[in-house]
Amino acid sequence: MPDPMVLNLIRNRGSIRSYKDKPIPRQELLNIVESARLAQSAANRQPWEFILVTDTSTKKGLVSAARNQAFVGEAAAVIVCLADPKRSAKVGVFDAFLIDLAIAIENMALTAWELGIGSCWIGAFDEEKVKKMFNIPANLRVVSLLTLGYPNEQPRGKNRRPLDEILHYEKYGNRES
Repeated sequence: MPDPMVLNLIRNRGSIRSYKDKPIPRQELLNIVESARLAQSAANRQPWEFILVTDTSTKKGLVSAARNQAFVGEAAAVIVCLADPKRSAKVGVFDAFLIDLAIAIENMALTAWELGIGSCWIGAFDEEKVKKMFNIPANLRVVSLLTLGYPNEQPRGKNRRPLDEILHYEKYGNRES
């Protein structure tokens, strides 16, 4: 039986940090953000908002906020991923906004990859600098930056633990089905 298409996307997708100097059509960018809008969220609270950045000088300005990662300024687009913690539901002991945004961001990364667009999820940034750059209200959190662009490199191979090392059946420690 062949792998499901989405499993192939996941298997082949990787972080891209080198991009071609080629703009992404607006409709493709909107499709990528639409995939985030459609993401699941705890109690359907949808705590997210996004800033789509394509202006060259603004992207270059983001480099210093992103700990001098130069490829941030070279991407065709950067999506600033925001969350409103007050819109967040509780999931056990956790505020769900981080989980909700993680789901939405992964939707964008997979949609981009399906469109032939690479991405890199940036967690190394100065939140206050980003908030100041974009006039982001104090009540919102900057969860991530997502760079997008046509890949100028292949993703590195994935080194993942084998399934039989991480999967338990019925109770912890039971390795056989």
